[in-house]
Amino acid sequence: MEIKKVLVTIDGSDHAEKALDTAINLVKESKKSILGLFVKPHTVDSLRYGNTFSEHHDDIARKSFQSLREKCEKNNVSFSTEIRTGDVKTTIEKIANDDQMNIDMVVMGSRGRGSVKGALLGSVSKYVLDKSKVPVLIVK
Repeated sequence: MEIKKVLVTIDGSDHAEKALDTAINLVKESKKSILGLFVKPHTVDSLRYGNTFSEHHDDIARKSFQSLREKCEKNNVSFSTEIRTGDVKTTIEKIANDDQMNIDMVVMGSRGRGSVKGALLGSVSKYVLDKSKVPVLIVK
């Protein structure tokens, strides 16, 4: 199996940054690409705090995508970004398994960050590992 497109989950955590670095090392100096995915969790807090919660996640996504952009450009790696809203683990799994997305591998951190941590704890990486039809690399 040839890997052409790698899905990297982005959440602003140190684990996600390490996952991004790993994905770049896997695809650099090739015609392969990275899709950086940020999932805004759909939780009780998002309903309770509305725009404040959403703006907080928009800020994390912006900073995370800036890091992705800088690292990919520095290493001449083709990339795209996507933001989705929903249940984090099922959203990642659906994109990884969507034939139209052409994902060949998922690279993700083992844990999440800050207020997202509850949604992105190790259970997310385990869920994606169990449900994904493509290989999953979990980075510590």
